[in-house]
Amino acid sequence: MNNNNLDYGMFPLRIFLFPGEQTTLHIFEPRYLQLVTECLENNEYFGIPYQGKTTLSELGSLVKVNQILKKYESGELDVLIECQSNFKIHHFQNKNENKLYPLGSLSKIQKTTFKPSPELIKHATNYLSHLLDDTKETKSEELISLNNLTNLVNLSDEEKIKFIGLNENKKNEFLVHKFKFMLILLTQEKMVDQNFYLN
Repeated sequence: MNNNNLDYGMFPLRIFLFPGEQTTLHIFEPRYLQLVTECLENNEYFGIPYQGKTTLSELGSLVKVNQILKKYESGELDVLIECQSNFKIHHFQNKNENKLYPLGSLSKIQKTTFKPSPELIKHATNYLSHLLDDTKETKSEELISLNNLTNLVNLSDEEKIKFIGLNENKKNEFLVHKFKFMLILLTQEKMVDQNFYLN
C-alpha cells in the first residue's frame, strides 16, 4: 500500500502528535465510530488534521489504533492511538457518498535525521541533571533523541506545528530556548519548595 497521496479517513481534532507519541480518544460520533471500526477491521491508519481555533491546518498526524480500552453499551469507544508519521493534506473532502466521515489525500512528511547541536546537548543535559538530581542517567543517547527532547520540553500543539517547519539550525535554537525557560521554571519551583521547608 503506497502511503503517499492516498485517501485516508480524516478525524479533525485539536491535537497534534509527533511520530511515536500516543494518546487516548473517546469516540462517540457515528461517523468517527465508522472510521475507527473500519480501520481496526482493515488494519489501516487514519489522519488527524490539526483543527485550529478557526481553521483546519494542512498538517496532521497519521495514526493507528493500538488498543481498544473500553467499549460502551451505547457503542462508544475509548481507544489508544499512536502516531506513525506527520503529513500534509493535499485535498480534504468533508462529504463523501460512501462514508459518513471526511476523506483526505495526503503525503507523509519524511522524518529527517536531526542532529542536536553541542549547545542543545549541553542545555538538555543541564536541565536533566537538575530534574533527576543524578548526572549518570542524563548521558544516555536515548535521552537526547529528538523524540525525547521534544517530549521533555512539553511542546504545545501549536509549537509542534511551528517546529516541523523549521530547518535544523532553527530547531536547535528553538529547543535551546525552551530548555533555558524550563530550567528557570524548575529552579523557581525548587526555591519555592526549599523556602517552604525553611519556614
